This record gives sequence, C-alpha cells and structure tokens, in this order.
Amino acid sequence: MDEQAAGARVREAAAADGHDRRLWRRLCTELELPALHAPPEYGGAGATLIETAIVFCELGRALTPVPFAATTFAIDAVLRMGDQEQCKSLLPGLLSGETIGAFAASGPNQVHPSGATVRADRRDGRTLLTGDCGPVLHGHVADVFVVPAVADGAVLFYVVAADAPGVAVERLPSFDITRPVATLQLTRAPAETLAAGSADDLERVLDVARMLLAAEMLGGAEACLDLAVEYAKSRRQFDRPIGSFQAVKHACADMMIEVDATRATVMFAAMSAVDGEELRIAAPLAKAQAADAFALCAGSAIQIHGGIAFTWEHDLHLYLRRAKTTEALFGSSAHHRDLLADRAGLSATSHASDG
Repeated sequence: MDEQAAGARVREAAAADGHDRRLWRRLCTELELPALHAPPEYGGAGATLIETAIVFCELGRALTPVPFAATTFAIDAVLRMGDQEQCKSLLPGLLSGETIGAFAASGPNQVHPSGATVRADRRDGRTLLTGDCGPVLHGHVADVFVVPAVADGAVLFYVVAADAPGVAVERLPSFDITRPVATLQLTRAPAETLAAGSADDLERVLDVARMLLAAEMLGGAEACLDLAVEYAKSRRQFDRPIGSFQAVKHACADMMIEVDATRATVMFAAMSAVDGEELRIAAPLAKAQAADAFALCAGSAIQIHGGIAFTWEHDLHLYLRRAKTTEALFGSSAHHRDLLADRAGLSATSHASDG
C-alpha cells in the first residue's frame, strides 16, 4: 500500500479532487475491500469487523486518498438499519465500489434531536429532508448519502441520492488535503428511511465508525514512529546518530508506548464489535486514545526531523494534518471521554440520575 499511495501519488490526488480513482477501483475490484465484512447474500466476503479494522489501519498508515471510510460507514448504516429490500438494492453498488457512499453524521451531536441539523417531513406519501450537515468525508464525489434527520422528536438515518432534486454539495477547504470534506445542503430532498433498526442500532453504527477511525489513526501513528526511528538512525550530528541523544530516545520511547497502548485498545474494540457486548465502552475509549496517540506521534516525529519536516516536500505534515482533522470527527477526545464516563456510569449526570 505504501507503494500504491506514496507521497507523490497522495499529493497528485490531493491536487485534483482528493480521490485516487484508479487506486479506488483496484481496492474494490482486486481486493474487494468495501465488501469485506458484509454478508455473502449481499455480495460481501463474510469476514468480520476485525479484518476491516486491519484494512483501515493499513490505509491510514499510507494516508490513502480514497473514499473508503465514507463508503464503509454508509455500508454499515445500511446493514444495521436497513430492511432486507433496502440491503438488496443499496449494498451491491456500495460493495463493488461502483457507488461511492458518504456518511453525513461526523459531528458530535448530529444523531441526537437537540443537535440534528436536518429535519424530515412527510408530504404526499414522500419523505423530504431539509437542512445542512457537514463535514461530510468525500462528499463531493459521493453518489449516495446516509443522513441523520429528526422527525417527531427522534433521529433516524435516511438515504439520499446525490443527483436527487434539492441536493447540493459544496466542497470545503480542508486542513487535511488527503481527505477532502464537503457540506451537504438539502432543500426538500426526497429520501428513503432506514427504519428497520432501533436507537441502539443507530448508536452502534456510530461506535463502529469510531472504532474504525481509531484503527486508521493507529496506522498513521505507527507510520510516524517508523519515520522518526529511521531518521534518528540515519541523521548524524557531532559524528553520531541523533538517535543516540537522550532527548530523541525519550521521544521515540514515548511514541512507542502510546502506539502499543493504542494497538491494544483498538484490537479490543474491534473484537468487541464482533460480539457487540462491550463496544459501547470500547469505541469511545479507542477513539480518544488513538486520536491523542496520533497527534503525539505526528508532533514528536516532526520535532525529531527538525526543519525538513516543515517543508512541503516531506510527508510528515500530511500525517499531522490527518491527525488533527480525524481527532475532531464525531467529537473531540474530551467529548469521547465524557461519553465513555457517561456510558460507564461515572459522569456527574449519571450519578445525579441514580440519586
């Protein structure tokens, strides 16, 4: 993957539309990655979310500029919330890569009535969505959107075609040039309701997305550590490698400790996603841990490299950009620690309700 998504290729895709179409086709047709954890009856490979998490880790290691995260999140929403007919109609295109999906629920509170920015109305037997939401990963190249919207005081997921009337997509400037984002603007846009799931299923879709993003950030953190160690061994000052200096050794050791802790947390979350019993605890923990570890590793690697890391030609600034933007998806690390405390019954709110 490093060869297929080398720095020059990543920059070339970023200068275009942030989407390496040729690589995306290869990942979908030769490796069938979007279909990895989908059931065989819908054209999937029948694997588990553990295998999908490993793929996220490797794609994150190379900052691969493809809409894999956006499409996978949309696939999981359809699998979890759609009925059998919706799965049969929507999944084949998404699993084959012919249809690019986008998951328009990356904000911290978009799936709660108080934070929902899109509303759903029933008119003449149709469901119409109105409102704006974003940031939507790879929204400008998506063919179909999974959108959270509030109706009758509850939030459900809806499927909206990109070419439907009332749909407008505006690409936004992004700090992460390897993964563009967009705003989705809906004006009485026709939509299909994914109403086969429950509120618990909706939360699980978000937890799976959190876990997979944590796996992606783990790959990025590992890449930063590898770059830092390799440079520390080859760069010489005062006739000795800079890796022999205590400050550099300590920085690399701190990075390794964080990477090891993140790997254990992400793998536990991925295994929890298979049986589903502890994912609601493991997912926010993994997202917060991975976000902090990735940011630390990217920052420390830049410090070890010195001035060269601040140049456009070096890859490390791309990892720092990915670390900072991914940290904010679905809420900050502080938000996810608050969510973890609330779910574990440790927050002030949960104690007050117990009293």
